[in-house]
Amino acid sequence: MLRNMMRGFLRFLITLAVILGLAYGTYLFAMHTIEVHTNVAIDEDATGEDYFLIEIETGMRATDVLEILHEEGLIRNDTIANLLVRVNRWQGIRTGGYHVHAGMSLAEMFDLFNGGGIITVPVIHVIIPEGILITRIAELFGETLEIDSDDLLELWSDVAFLEELIEEYWFLTDEILNPELHYPLEGYITPIRHEIPEGEEDLREITRAILSMTERMWGYQNLQGRIGNTDLTVHEVLSFAAIIQGETGRVDQMEDISGIFWNRIALDMLWQSDVSAQYLLPERVEEVLYEHLDIDSPFNTYQYPGIPVGPMNTPSVQAILAVMNPADHDYIFFITDMFGCAGEVGEKLMTNNYETHLHNRNTYLNHFTTHGVCPD
Repeated sequence: MLRNMMRGFLRFLITLAVILGLAYGTYLFAMHTIEVHTNVAIDEDATGEDYFLIEIETGMRATDVLEILHEEGLIRNDTIANLLVRVNRWQGIRTGGYHVHAGMSLAEMFDLFNGGGIITVPVIHVIIPEGILITRIAELFGETLEIDSDDLLELWSDVAFLEELIEEYWFLTDEILNPELHYPLEGYITPIRHEIPEGEEDLREITRAILSMTERMWGYQNLQGRIGNTDLTVHEVLSFAAIIQGETGRVDQMEDISGIFWNRIALDMLWQSDVSAQYLLPERVEEVLYEHLDIDSPFNTYQYPGIPVGPMNTPSVQAILAVMNPADHDYIFFITDMFGCAGEVGEKLMTNNYETHLHNRNTYLNHFTTHGVCPD
């Protein structure tokens, strides 16, 4: 019996030793994994000369940053990295641009992101207003970056380059290759403060920085999902939004204007927007005349029904959203009270009655234009 007890105890000791050995081996493996994923770089020979620009935007979480690092091949495993970030409480990242290279460990990267030596990428700001033409946009970038705006416009019409961009950006499609367009990227450069890396001279990379800002701003509003829920293409939405933007710069009026053009579509009516007439003229005029309406162009909404062939300015995000959120009314006519004769300057006088529309135009626009004063 004693012999059996000794054998049982011996088996217990052997089993315990095996368990302890496995546990210790697991511990060593875990510690090695932690060491590798935390303190060992992907490429220990890499230097800061070959860096990736990691942009951390407002609202990003540590998991978002890890996804970017994994896509760039700067970390081995984003799941393990996420665990280490949580254990080490590295979530307090700061917005900004950072130079990160393969010679940096995960700990060094997050020390950077947490403020332990921020490397902010110097940028040049170019402010693009709403509703302007792409020719003016090229001039603004040219003036600020000291580059030739004509070279930019030429590049922005280069089919081979445009095909590259179509592969890179979800919002660009073959519709921009339509030869009837004046400028393929008209409407696609979002009106906002753009950031161009200081010293960047490659026009292709400047263009990508510009379009990436469009992608970022549209991402904040989930425009890809919103547009995807409509029967319109991105190009059609932009073309529609440009008309709204050209008709009013006031956000509070955009949905009303959108509703009027949607109503006209439903009634098979021409849009007859002066925005399209102005776009076809060599220079902007104070008043669109009947002779300006005869230009044969798919942009001309006095001659061609529905959404025009392309955008005719740089619409704001608010104008884009108004396309998909038209006001619910039955108006099909409107004028802008440019002189404040009926009330507030810039107010839209809307109606579904043509005689009322003519009355509004003759009373509040034509009278002032002829006599220089509002009617009594």
